[in-house]
Amino acid sequence: MKTMFSIVTLIVFFGTTLPAQKTVQGLNDFLVSVQKGSSLPGYAVAIVKEDQTIFSGAYGMSDKSKKIPYSLQTIQPSGGISRTIIALALMKAVDNGYFTLETPVNDVLPFKIINPNFPSAIIRVKDIATGTSGIADNLPMYNQAFTIGKKPSVEMKDFLKGYFTENGAYYDKANFCNSEPGKKYAASNVAAAVVAYMIELKSKMSFDKFTTQNIFAPLKMTDTHWIYDDAKSSKYATLYQVNRHEEALNKYVLNSDGTIKNYCAALYPATDLRSSVNDLAIFLKEMIKGYSGKSIIISKKSFELLFQKQFAADKLPATMDPREPNRAIFWAFNRKNKIAVTGGGPGYAAFIAFDPITKVGHVLLLNTDLDGIDNITTIEAFVNLMRGVETFELGK
Repeated sequence: MKTMFSIVTLIVFFGTTLPAQKTVQGLNDFLVSVQKGSSLPGYAVAIVKEDQTIFSGAYGMSDKSKKIPYSLQTIQPSGGISRTIIALALMKAVDNGYFTLETPVNDVLPFKIINPNFPSAIIRVKDIATGTSGIADNLPMYNQAFTIGKKPSVEMKDFLKGYFTENGAYYDKANFCNSEPGKKYAASNVAAAVVAYMIELKSKMSFDKFTTQNIFAPLKMTDTHWIYDDAKSSKYATLYQVNRHEEALNKYVLNSDGTIKNYCAALYPATDLRSSVNDLAIFLKEMIKGYSGKSIIISKKSFELLFQKQFAADKLPATMDPREPNRAIFWAFNRKNKIAVTGGGPGYAAFIAFDPITKVGHVLLLNTDLDGIDNITTIEAFVNLMRGVETFELGK
């Protein structure tokens, strides 16, 4: 499942945008005009400053055929933002003494992960958390983690064992990069799920239960969960494919009317976080408070480590994107020095970011993805939307 980093690079091609506004009413009017003039079905935005929400708004439709408006409580997948939950859970695991960032993953797992290109190399938790593990999302195998329906057809532990064990159902040498741990950047959802599985092993509970007990419940994120929940499904956004796709996964989950089937993944901790803008704004405020040493979830020391730049400027891994020149734990530092994560998959896109200096940040959810063929109009609308949000943030 793709993240949206490649999409953001297209922003530079759009020099003309609608005039963005700096007041709450002005930004709201601006975002209304962006949605009405675009093919974006619906979206919601929240902008926070420290522990306050200073702007929130929802636009367009959660379900076009039923004429259900998109709201601040609308729930949808958030893709890569899932990894920010893994990050917080990981640091909770460190606080609990389960393991450290320096722990070799093979010291914890009941099977061995061995890169056939570098069989003696040691993969540490830190290597996974910074996207330099040497583990790849090999699409022919990776896509087999996805299932149409409400629950994955295979458990995470079984998929991971099959992906990393020779002669396993999902094993292939292409599941690994031709690089040693720590040497080359190549983010991997499969690798991220390994950390979630390690937490399961040490906590002796599912990652779903661990995060609900240690993160969602304490923060009162009442709409946030991983697995399809019939009790909450009336709040679910319908997902739409606006742009044409050729990718196998997009075709697999597409309905004939352009909507997306319910689908899920064995690697759910890396891809399947379901949440609303309201809940993610709560989470973002906790991240900002934690950055200032005031978290209720993990220790001050662990929060400092969570957002610490992991690479020296003169020792960056190969292929690091210059727009994201450093990494924290499952988060990225972008070229504006914001701490950010983006996510996306068939039928949705998601963004979360904050400025560690101003303590201002935003959450954005859309019920369509931005990738695809002939997506220029969609991208232009998204660029206008983001520039409006960023202009508002700069005034705060």
